[in-house]
Amino acid sequence: MMKALNILMLTVAAALLLALYIAKTEAGEAQDRLAHLQAELAEERGRINTLSVNVAHLEDPEQLRALARAYLGFEPVRPNQEIELSDLPQIQTEEAAPQLTGAPRAYPSMGLRRTGGGG
Repeated sequence: MMKALNILMLTVAAALLLALYIAKTEAGEAQDRLAHLQAELAEERGRINTLSVNVAHLEDPEQLRALARAYLGFEPVRPNQEIELSDLPQIQTEEAAPQLTGAPRAYPSMGLRRTGGGG
């Protein structure tokens, strides 16, 4: 009886050792995977920061003005181009009704004007 009990205990100890080895190996692999994912996350955060800086630069009003001048030939409105609201022509409602069904009207740009240059 004692011999059977010793064999049983030895088998249980061997099984526990094998389970401990497997758990340790899996934990090491999980730690390696976690370290790899944390490195990827840090890299992606760096890319996000870089893109945020690029967006801020592209949305800068001075940058937009420079691009509008360089590629579209836009210039700021001169003071002699501005008029008062009271100087606008008055449209009567009877005159406005036929215009609503007609072709759309072209309105000048607000705040910028196109010059002859550009590319």
